[in-house]
Order: sequence, then C-alpha cells, then structure tokens
Amino acid sequence: MANEINGFGPRNLGPNASVDSSRGRAEAKGDLQRSADSAQAAIKEDDAVTLSKGATQLQGLSEGLTDAAPFDQAKVDRIKTLISQGEYQIDSDKIAERLRAFESL
Repeated sequence: MANEINGFGPRNLGPNASVDSSRGRAEAKGDLQRSADSAQAAIKEDDAVTLSKGATQLQGLSEGLTDAAPFDQAKVDRIKTLISQGEYQIDSDKIAERLRAFESL
C-alpha cells in the first residue's frame, strides 16, 4: 500500500495506528468531519485577535510602504531625457566609490 512506503504504514505508528486499519475509511472520514464540525462550532462571534504594539506598528509601516512609490518617477524621467539627448554622463569614480562603500558594510 502507498501508506506503507519507508515503513511508515499504520502497523509501524504505535498504539494509535489502528485508525485506518481497524475501521473502514468511511468511518474514519466521518470522524474527521465530526471533528471539523465541532471545531467550527467552537468558534464564536465574540472571539477576537489582539495585536501587540510592535505588530501594530509593523502593520502601519507595511501599509505606508505599499502606498509610496517604489522609486522617484521625476528622477527617472529626468535621466531618460538626458540619455535620449545624449547628455547623460556616467561618473565611474562615483560608482566605484559607492561599490567599495557597499562592500565594506
């Protein structure tokens, strides 16, 4: 059987292993359904979740980040214009310095 691969079938799981082997699968499924129904009934309308102060702050920060643009569109437009006009100058010394500073972090 598929559930006996690598020796982990119902016979090798200990005293509670008889769930599938001693009862029919339909009966086991019925037990699972009753168990799920009782868990659902245990959920009340007055149940509530309370976030900690740190979680509330983190939630506020993440909402603020989703509202903000991920980049400066005006700067992108300015650079595009300079490139299209052939006037954009690349400062290789500045790039090298920033890479060096990043690597030293």
